[in-house]
Amino acid sequence: MAQLKMYWLPGSPVKEEPLPEGYSFSNYRCEEDRIAWHHICLNGLTSEGDEKGAWEREIATWPDIDPYKDMFFLDYKGEHIGTITAFVWKEKRVGDVHMVSIRTDFRGKGLAKYLTQVALLKHSKEKDLRWVELTTSESRIPAVKGYLSAGFLPVEYDYGMEERWESVLETFQMDHIQMLYEDATPYKIIYRKSKANHPVMGIGVVGAKRGRVFMEYCKKAPEAALAAVCDKDEDVLDAVRGEYGNDVSYYTDFDKMLQDPAVGCVVLANYANEHAPLAIKAMRAGKHVISEVLPVQNMKEAVELVETVEQTGKVYAYAENCCFMPALRKMKWIYKMGWVGEFEYGEGEYVHNCEPDWYRLVEGREDHWRNRMDAFYYCTHATGPIVHVTGLRPVSVIGVEGPGNARMSRMGAQGAPFGVEMITLENGAVIKCLQGLGLARNSLWYSAYFTRGRMETARNDSGAGETGKLYMTNDKTEAENDFWVQTPETEDGLSKLADGFGHGGSEYYIMHNAISAMFGNEKTDYINVYEAMDMFLPGLFAYRSALVGSRPCRIPDLRDKDERDRWRNDTSCPFPEAAGDMLIAGSKEGHREIPKDTFEKLKEKQAWARELVEERNNRRKSKE
Repeated sequence: MAQLKMYWLPGSPVKEEPLPEGYSFSNYRCEEDRIAWHHICLNGLTSEGDEKGAWEREIATWPDIDPYKDMFFLDYKGEHIGTITAFVWKEKRVGDVHMVSIRTDFRGKGLAKYLTQVALLKHSKEKDLRWVELTTSESRIPAVKGYLSAGFLPVEYDYGMEERWESVLETFQMDHIQMLYEDATPYKIIYRKSKANHPVMGIGVVGAKRGRVFMEYCKKAPEAALAAVCDKDEDVLDAVRGEYGNDVSYYTDFDKMLQDPAVGCVVLANYANEHAPLAIKAMRAGKHVISEVLPVQNMKEAVELVETVEQTGKVYAYAENCCFMPALRKMKWIYKMGWVGEFEYGEGEYVHNCEPDWYRLVEGREDHWRNRMDAFYYCTHATGPIVHVTGLRPVSVIGVEGPGNARMSRMGAQGAPFGVEMITLENGAVIKCLQGLGLARNSLWYSAYFTRGRMETARNDSGAGETGKLYMTNDKTEAENDFWVQTPETEDGLSKLADGFGHGGSEYYIMHNAISAMFGNEKTDYINVYEAMDMFLPGLFAYRSALVGSRPCRIPDLRDKDERDRWRNDTSCPFPEAAGDMLIAGSKEGHREIPKDTFEKLKEKQAWARELVEERNNRRKSKE
C-alpha cells in the first residue's frame, strides 16, 4: 500500500524552537557518521547486517543527495542520536525530507520535531522551490503528528488517500485540514472521520442484470444511494424490488427515469451496442453518466457523444473494468512514479471462449448484438489498460482478422474468432492487442516494456492470480539488464472496501472515482470520453484495416474539432439499426448463413437453463 504523502509549501512559517539542554546539530563528515546513521535507522528504516546496502540504496546512489550538505544529525552530548536528510530534486525543483529517524533509546522524547525544523530551515532558503515533500506511514503516529504541526499538508495522490487521512485526523482529534493535489494546488478541506459529511449521489441503473454490481456499490458506499432501476423486463425488476424495496423507483421507460429528480447519475449496464444514445440523452437531461463497455457503435455516435460531453459539462465515465484490476492499478502507479522510464512496447490480451455460455448471453436470438459484432468491436478490454497506464494516444492501427472456425459456427456468430491490432502510439511506441470469443482458452494478460524495465501480469494458466499479481523488473539505468524479478504489493487504500466486488474489485474503483469526479475532484482516476475513444477507436479502425487487406489506418483524434466533420455522418458498423444504408458484415468474409437449427438448439438450452433456475428457486421458497 502506498505511503501517505505530505507537502510543505514555500512561504509557510517555520516553527523554531530552541533545542533542549545538551542537544545540538551537526553535519555528515566521515565514515564513522555513516555507521552512526545506519545504527540510528535500525528502528524500521534499515536492518542489521545491511549497513552498506542501505547506504547505497538510500543515500549514495541518489544523484541529488550530497550527504556533506544535505544530511543532518541531532546529537546529545556529542553523540549522534537522530538523523534527517533534506535535499532538492534539481530537475523537479522539489525539496525532499528523507530518512528521518531517532535512535531507539531516544524515542518518545519529542525530538523528531527538531529534525523537521532543521530540514525546513534549510529548504526555506532554497530559491524557486515548488514544494517540499515527504512520505510516511500512518502507523508512525508521532511522526505524522509532528509533520502536521510543522505545517505539512496531506496530498491526494493514490486510491483511498482521502479516507485514510480522515482516519488520521480522527486519531489526532483534528477537525479539518486543507488537502492538496499532487501538483500542490488545493484539492479541498477534509474533515476527521466522525465529522466528514460526504455529499450523496443518487444513482439510476439501466440494465438490472449486469447492473447488480453497481446497485451493490450503493449499499456499501456512503457517497452513493440507489435512486432508480430501469429495465425492459418487468420480471427482472420485480426480483430487484424484492431485494431493494420500495424506497427505490422502478422504470421500464428510460425517458421517465430521466425525469426523476432523485437521479443525479445514470449507470448504463444495458446492451453494449446501445450505450451511446442513452448516454447522450441522459447528459442532455442534466445527468452524469457511467457507461459500461462499449462506448459507441460507430463514428457518428462517437462525434455526438464527445460533443454532448463538451456541451453539457457533465461527467462521462467509461467503465472499462480491466483498467482498475489490482495489477493494472499498480502498473499505472509505478509508471507515474517514473521508476521504469518511458513506454516502448506493450501487449494486451482479452480472449474469452464464450461457447459454453453463449445460449445465455445471446438469449437464443439470431439478431442479438453479440452475434453481429466483428472480432474487433469488443476491444477495450485488450487496448484499454495499456492506454490507461501510459496516457498515450493511439495514432494508427493495422488489423488482422483470424479465419473462421467451427466454434463460431456452432455459436451462430457472424464475427471472426479473434482479431489482432498493431497500434502505434503518439510517441512511436507500439501495442499488440488480441481479443476474441472463438479461441479455445481464456486469456486476460498485459505486458509493458519501458526504457528501464518491464511489468506484466500473471498468465491465466499460471494459477498465480492473473490480474491480481504483477511482475516487475526495474533497472537503475537504461544500460543495465537486471534479472531480479519483483512482485510489488497491489493492495491500496480502497482494496479492503472493494473486496468481494467482481473483476478484482474494479467496479468499486470505477464507481468511487467517477462519483468523486462528479463532486469536483478534477484529478481523480477515471476514464473520460476522450480516453474512452482512445481505447475504442483502435478496434473500430482495425476492422476497417482488415477489410482492406490489413493496410494501416490513421486513428482520428476527436479532441480536435476540425477532425469531427469528416466522421459526423459515418454510421458504418455491423448493427442494422445504427448503420442504416452503411451496414457492413461482421467479418471480412462477408455475411454467413447460419443454419436455423443452430438457434433452435440455443433456445432449447436456454429454456432448459431457465427451468433449472425456476426449480431451484421453488425449492428455496418451499424451505423458507
